[in-house]
Amino acid sequence: MSRTSATVDINWDVREIETLEHPKNRLLLAHYDVARADTGLPNRNDFDLVQLKDIAPGLIIVEQVPEDEGLVKYRLIGSELEERTRIAATGRTIDLFGGKMSDDLRTIYRRVFNDHEIVKLRGHLTGLNIEHVDYEMLFLPIMSRDGSRVDAIGGMFPFN
Repeated sequence: MSRTSATVDINWDVREIETLEHPKNRLLLAHYDVARADTGLPNRNDFDLVQLKDIAPGLIIVEQVPEDEGLVKYRLIGSELEERTRIAATGRTIDLFGGKMSDDLRTIYRRVFNDHEIVKLRGHLTGLNIEHVDYEMLFLPIMSRDGSRVDAIGGMFPFN
């Protein structure tokens, strides 16, 4: 499944949306809203993958690397995402993607980490011999397990 090259070539075309359409992203957002009701930002501990088993294969957990300002690493890429793209991205940084996709993701994660924004996207992926994929993404700010930094949890679910 893993690629040996330093970066992978995925073309992506995204736009921000106001309303989520995918039922799995709506479920993730509903869980998030319940978890943040008392504290503002939920903690990573509020997202038990066993409880979220119906959507876990499409989840993404992104962490800031404290030792390297601005470095972002994928703590978890759901199995459905890794199978579809044939990229073992768990444990790797967003520089894996290179080019426009990496730059766009860096900007999105800054908004999530620094401004605690909820970011909703709809778009298309092509490349790596994968078919054209229409998908919806959701990025949510969460506190790290130890409460020392803001990380992100998100869902990426295809419509086809």
